[in-house]
Amino acid sequence: MATQPQSRFSDLDLDFTINPLTKDVSLKYDAEAVKRSLRNLIFTQRYERLFQPDINSGINNILFENYGSIQVVSLRNRIEQTIVNFEPRVTEVIVNVYENQELHYLTVEIQFRVRNVPGLQELSLDLQRVR
Repeated sequence: MATQPQSRFSDLDLDFTINPLTKDVSLKYDAEAVKRSLRNLIFTQRYERLFQPDINSGINNILFENYGSIQVVSLRNRIEQTIVNFEPRVTEVIVNVYENQELHYLTVEIQFRVRNVPGLQELSLDLQRVR
């Protein structure tokens, strides 16, 4: 009985490093590709992607409000819903948002599983207003 090949996810390395063998842009694979995709989804604003106007985590709007528990919970829910709706390679999403009032930034920690990739993956993002 033949075994099914494990699906392999790939994405461009947005640092645009060059693969020394192919002289082409390097690729990210599996969990690293999904992490890159999640980062892009979270930072995408409404109408930024052609033909996909609904992709919007809303973090840009929340970052310019005064931080409070309501905004932190709202941000967590929006990020989680964006991942569930637009990243089919991810399962079991847990999003935690931590507020640092003294330094005025938020830390978003995302734990998730990637389909066909063993183990729990983690992604951490620091969100800060830039003037």
